[in-house]
Amino acid sequence: MAIYRADEEHVDPKKYLENHCKSRCVKNWVEYGKCMDRIKDDDIGHKHCTGQYFDYWSCVDQCVASKLFGKLK
Repeated sequence: MAIYRADEEHVDPKKYLENHCKSRCVKNWVEYGKCMDRIKDDDIGHKHCTGQYFDYWSCVDQCVASKLFGKLK
């Protein structure tokens, strides 16, 4: 999948696919947002949402990979 602008400049298809795939990972994004709301008052900084963050991006990456690697030469 090659995406070109009007001036024929090559655009990275991964960025396009990431934006497309984010809509398929809304559940993970909502869970990350809920976690961020729960820990926003943590003054010590011991709480984190790393797991939810990685779950979200793992979902996006899996979606992108299934579409992107089939298009590579």
